[in-house]
Amino acid sequence: MRFNFLMPTRVIAGVGVLQTLPALLAELGGRRPMLFTDPVIGRTPFVQRALADLAAARLPVLVSDTCGIDARLTQIDAEAQRAIEAGIDSVVAIGGGSVMCLAKGAALAATNGGALLALRGRTRFERDPLPMIMVPTTAGSGSEVSQWTVLKNDIEHRKMSVGGPQNFPRIALLDPVTLQTLPQRVAALAAVDALTHAVEAYFTDAASPPTDALALEAARRLAASLRGSILERDPAAQFENLVASTMANMACTNAGLGLCHSLASPLEAAFELPHAVAVAGLLPHVFAFNAPAAPERARAMAQALGVREAGSALDAVAAAAALLERLYDDLGVPLRIPAEQVDRAALPVMAERAVTAIARGRTVQGPITPQTLILSQNLRPATVADGLRLYEASIG
Repeated sequence: MRFNFLMPTRVIAGVGVLQTLPALLAELGGRRPMLFTDPVIGRTPFVQRALADLAAARLPVLVSDTCGIDARLTQIDAEAQRAIEAGIDSVVAIGGGSVMCLAKGAALAATNGGALLALRGRTRFERDPLPMIMVPTTAGSGSEVSQWTVLKNDIEHRKMSVGGPQNFPRIALLDPVTLQTLPQRVAALAAVDALTHAVEAYFTDAASPPTDALALEAARRLAASLRGSILERDPAAQFENLVASTMANMACTNAGLGLCHSLASPLEAAFELPHAVAVAGLLPHVFAFNAPAAPERARAMAQALGVREAGSALDAVAAAAALLERLYDDLGVPLRIPAEQVDRAALPVMAERAVTAIARGRTVQGPITPQTLILSQNLRPATVADGLRLYEASIG
């Protein structure tokens, strides 16, 4: 066996660690930071406290607080230009996955010509991004420990990603204070996104002992903590939720992602479907699709999710699907992708677009047919026809 595991991001976790932000910026040499957030998170007491702490440390801050539901290419380039003009030397993001990806994209574009589209598909860049500190406010995307910047290309109307070893944030700050004001629906969708990362990382062709350990433990911690974190607002469970989300993305940023993300990406781009809704609907069906190719892995993941019944691996998968349905129902997450949010007539085209949705530079030779393989790191190879069947099973 050969594998390559990389996690250069320093993770600092605990109650109150957000207050160390000025000192950490100083360690990175940051004297003129740019802080990214969104209009809602930007008004929270913990962001206002962070801004006050930076002002007290005599660190003038340029604030970007207009991030929307998704990080978008045109906004990334505009913010990169602001950073260049202001002489920014470091970046802080306090927000969810969209805010962090906006910040990461701007940090990279600002040092590489100001246009992120020119960097698409590269794995190494001429210059490192500005030093980045990420503070997640949802326990879901895991972008704080990911080399990938995922965004909407609002010029070509597609999702795209930019990444490479240089693109990891320097520091991730996990402070449970950031989850305390999170609306229940947002928290629930983010949590299922994190759970998808853990499951997907366990069923890729690049999975390794380190990523397996992270994926299984992240799934176990998420399954055990989500109701307490989201429904009861228990601080200890919220901290578990936050840490497990980061662990899940440590796994998938190294092991890659599978069919859930390949199939979700075209739907999100074409129909403005929220990412977490798409992957949540696909997860139980993709898990069942993978099980025959790796029954013992399927059993191990089912046990991590809380299955205790004896029986075959396929029995364990069915029990895990039932557990996921109960969890979704308790958290208020849709069991299926809402039919009114997608155009069923377009699903064959969506399945074809899934072929290269997260292909990471790989290409298809010749026309795409129902038997064309989706270019995914999924452990079980899937064709366009398989993708269409999974869409049909996932959309209610």
